[in-house]
Amino acid sequence: MAATQFNANDADSDHGFSFSDERSNVKFNFSPRQGGISSMATSAPSNAAPSVLGKGDRDPLDLEMQPLTGVNGNGEEKSPSHPGKQAERPKKRLYNVWPSRNKFFCRGTMMTGGETEMGITPNCSVPNLCVWTCILAPCSLYFIWVFPHLWREGCYALPLATLAVFLMATGFLLATCCSDPGIIPRREVVIATKTAQQLQERLGYDLLASDSVPLDGRGGGRNLPVELTSRGYRWCRTCRIIRPPRSSHCPDCDNCVLRYDHHCPFVNNCVGQRNYHFFFGFVTSVLCLAMMVLPVLFWFLNSENFELAVDGMIHVSSGALQPVFYALIALGALVGIATLLSFVLWVYHVFLIATKRTTKEFRRNLSNIAEEPTLCASRGPRLFDPWALVDPRDVIRVDEAPPPTPNNFCTDLWSSCFGED
Repeated sequence: MAATQFNANDADSDHGFSFSDERSNVKFNFSPRQGGISSMATSAPSNAAPSVLGKGDRDPLDLEMQPLTGVNGNGEEKSPSHPGKQAERPKKRLYNVWPSRNKFFCRGTMMTGGETEMGITPNCSVPNLCVWTCILAPCSLYFIWVFPHLWREGCYALPLATLAVFLMATGFLLATCCSDPGIIPRREVVIATKTAQQLQERLGYDLLASDSVPLDGRGGGRNLPVELTSRGYRWCRTCRIIRPPRSSHCPDCDNCVLRYDHHCPFVNNCVGQRNYHFFFGFVTSVLCLAMMVLPVLFWFLNSENFELAVDGMIHVSSGALQPVFYALIALGALVGIATLLSFVLWVYHVFLIATKRTTKEFRRNLSNIAEEPTLCASRGPRLFDPWALVDPRDVIRVDEAPPPTPNNFCTDLWSSCFGED
């Protein structure tokens, strides 16, 4: 490739220097004695290509070295020496970079708590799966065998009532598992979403304590206003916010929760201000469902209708039904024990509702400062927007590890069943 030649052998104050451009066949001389620069044409080499105005006057190899230029917002070409404003860092939805252990699915519409680590299922809670099994297994037998028999006999009220209670129980369970229990966003989330003023209007106080606590929240526990601590407000060292009375930090989900009751592994979620009524509705409806399904199911299994129904379906002798019968008896015993425990749990929460206390307050003998009812109080609005756009690095504290890659419920279920691609 032709290039410009520079000769600096005699580049001093007396002789000057010279350089030549072989492409334009021009030689430039600089001499201090002559007082400036002089140019002269040189003969073109015999193998030089003719110069044509336009694209052909540049060597194709030289085009690769040309500086890149862009277009600014006004449609003007930007010079490489004056670069425009750097592009903003890409942002993600808050539910994709949520800093605690909760899991979001259906594009942030539903959320569940931190999974129970038992080394069996990577993305599911084993106690929660047991609850679903205890509900669906006997109800499936009821709707397959008992429901058609009662309907043919002209008994319509009992099967329809059982179906309604079944839908209520499963609906309350889903609502408890997949709803926000009343999470108070931690300091990094509040700052990244710029919702401090909005939360102050909803909660009635500044949960960041901007007037007395530094922006990073360090040392906030020593600088709380006296008027807040006297009313039961406390500092959370993990979330670095001021949490209101009756709220607490859940170690399983790693969040502060309004009117925290307990973390229930059987629903794989915290039970708090915004889903306690779902939880109590689930306990009540599942107890009613057990009293409507189990007695009728045991009656049907001990009657001749059971053998006739099964013989008509699989065409086997009645002797082959004994293992199935014993398996159903064992399953019924387990479900019966679960029903008894559900009754004890229901009575316990009726007592808590009557005394206006939560599970944590009862276990630690804490007084209800706010004197607020446990069941009939207002749910209140959600305190964070899972669809807010945030910079992923703004919701991670310096002393924390980056959040794990967000899980897609359907993808995780497929991977756990059939393996990775």
